[in-house]
Amino acid sequence: MNAAQIDAMNSVESLAAELAAERKERLRIQEELALRDAALDAATTHMLIIDIRHGDDPIVYANRTVALAHGFSDPSAMIGIDARSLARDRFTAADRERLLREIEESGSARMELAIPRRDGSEFIVGFTTTPLRGADGKLTHILSVGADITARREYERQQEQLQQELLEQMRQRERMAIELRLAQKLESIGRLAAGLAHEINTPIQYVTDSVHFLRTSFEDLLSIYDVARDLLRRAAGSSEFEQAWHALEEREAQWDLEFMRSEIPRAFERTLEGAARVANIVRAMKEYAYPDAVEQRAADLNHALETTLTVARNEYRYAAAVQTELGPLPPVVCNVGELNQVFLNLIVNAAHAIADAGRDASSGLIRITTGLAGEAAFIEIADNGCGIPAENLERIFDPFFTTKEVGRGTGQGLSIARSIVVDKHAGHIDVTSVPGKGTCFRIRVPVRGRAGSSS
Repeated sequence: MNAAQIDAMNSVESLAAELAAERKERLRIQEELALRDAALDAATTHMLIIDIRHGDDPIVYANRTVALAHGFSDPSAMIGIDARSLARDRFTAADRERLLREIEESGSARMELAIPRRDGSEFIVGFTTTPLRGADGKLTHILSVGADITARREYERQQEQLQQELLEQMRQRERMAIELRLAQKLESIGRLAAGLAHEINTPIQYVTDSVHFLRTSFEDLLSIYDVARDLLRRAAGSSEFEQAWHALEEREAQWDLEFMRSEIPRAFERTLEGAARVANIVRAMKEYAYPDAVEQRAADLNHALETTLTVARNEYRYAAAVQTELGPLPPVVCNVGELNQVFLNLIVNAAHAIADAGRDASSGLIRITTGLAGEAAFIEIADNGCGIPAENLERIFDPFFTTKEVGRGTGQGLSIARSIVVDKHAGHIDVTSVPGKGTCFRIRVPVRGRAGSSS
C-alpha cells in the first residue's frame, strides 16, 4: 500500500469519525429538543411562539396544553395558523398595535381575553407576552405564556357575589335594627301619648260637663229673672215699685244684660266646641298611638287617614290646606298602625316640600285621594311643593338618603314607609314628581291583606 492509499484511507476514517460525531451530536440535540418539547407539553401553562415579521402572525410553536385548550388534539395542527384568528373578533388589529407598542416600551405586556373554542364554548386566558429578537436586535417573534383562568375568574365572581349578598344581608340587618329601635321608640311614645290622652280626657270631660251645667243653669236663671221682671212690671203704681223698678233698670244697664243674653250662650257654644275638638284630638291620638297588634286585621283606611290628619294638623296647618276625596273603601286587612305611620310621614313630607317652595296655607295644597283599583285599595297623597329632582327619584327610598338639613330628616322615613307597604303588606308605593310643581305618592295595598295577595 503506497502513501497515497494510506492518506486516502486516513481521510475516509477521519470523515467517518466526523460524520459519526456529527450524527451523535444531532441525536443529542434531537433528544434535548424532544425532552424540551416533552417538558413544555407537560407544562400546564399555555405557550405560543408567534412570527410577527410578515403581519399575518403565524404560530411557529404551540405546546400541547394550549392546543387542547383551543380544541386541537395535536399541537402541530396549530403551526402556521394566524394567532389572531384564535381570538376571532376579540383581538383586533388595534389591540395588536397596542400590544407590540407596550412590549417595545416595557419589555413585556399582560392581557386577559375571553377566547372562543372551536366547539363554540369559551374560556378566559391570561397571558404575558415577551419579545424574541434576531441577531440584529430587531423584534421577530413574540413568546406568549399564559394560563386558563376561567375557574379563577368564576371563583372571584362567586366571591364577589357572596360579598355583595353579605353586604346586602348586613344592610338588611342594619335596616331591621333601625326599624326595631324606631318601633320601640314609637311604642314608648305611643304609650306616653295614650297615657297623656287619658289624663287629658278626664279634665276635659269635667269641663264639658260643667259647661253643660252652667249653660243650663244660666238659662234657668234667665227664665227666673224674666218671671220676676214680669211680676214687677205688673205691680206697677206704688212708690216702692218705682224705686225697685228703677234700681232693676240701673242694674240691667250696669250689667249690660242684653249683651250678656246674646254673648253668654255663644261663649258656652265656643267652650263646648273647643272641648269637643280637644276630645277629638285626644281620641285620634289614642287611636294613632295605641300599641298595635302584630297580626293584620280589617280596618277603615279612610278613618285612619282622617285620624292621621287630626294628629298631624300642627305640621301642615300653616303650610297648606288639605283637600280630601275619600272614595268608598271596603275594610282592608292590614296593620293600620303601621300604615298610619306611612300616611303621617308622607303628609309631613308634603308640608315640608310646600314650605320649601315658599308657599303657605293660602297657596299650598295637600290633596288626599282614596279609592278601589281591582283587588287593591289605593291612597294618593299629592302636594304642590318644590318637587324632587330627577336624579334623586331613584334614591328616595334608600336608607339614610335625605336632602333635608341636619335635624330635620334622618333619611329613614321613606325607606321604612316602603318596607311597611311592600315587605309587610305586599303592596306597592310609587312616586311621580316635577321639580317646582309638586310630588304625588301612590300607595296600593291588597284589600285581602298580604296573605290574600297574588303579588
